[in-house]
Amino acid sequence: MRKQKLSLVIMVRNPFDRIVSAYVDKLVPGAPGFNYFYEPMSRKINQKYRHLRHDVESRTRADNGTATFEDFLNYLIDTDGGEDNPHFTFYHALCNPCKVHYDYIIKFETMQEDIEFLQNYLNISEEHRKIFFPPGRYSARTDKVKKFYEQTPKELTNKLYSVYKKDFVLFDYDRAFPAN
Repeated sequence: MRKQKLSLVIMVRNPFDRIVSAYVDKLVPGAPGFNYFYEPMSRKINQKYRHLRHDVESRTRADNGTATFEDFLNYLIDTDGGEDNPHFTFYHALCNPCKVHYDYIIKFETMQEDIEFLQNYLNISEEHRKIFFPPGRYSARTDKVKKFYEQTPKELTNKLYSVYKKDFVLFDYDRAFPAN
């Protein structure tokens, strides 16, 4: 029996998109990930960062006590990427691509094509494709993501880019988005 070489694969996503996804899934009431861990986190972020909101009136206006997107961005900037939380910290810190030499990089934005290439290149059987790569609908940037950043002060987006810059550069993501 021929021994095959193990291939190392990393999947990455545009940091701006990833941040919106983490916020919507983890810190917004009613979201699937808004649970015993993330609800208190969302409330703490609201309490600590609401005074930094661009809209002065919203700093004191009554709300549901959970983090706004702007609060979340201020938190990420202040904590340098979210205190090692796997949903919002840096890929370069989580996956250590400078030390681990990945054979393949799958980008969320081109996932369908990247997975097809990988399946063919590695000669993965149809049976294993269904188990490890279930067919699905993968989408990249949406108008929803863009709307989050359109409502964000440009200086805040620039600071966020600076915090996540290494991931943008390492994985060849364009800084041009979001346009605000």
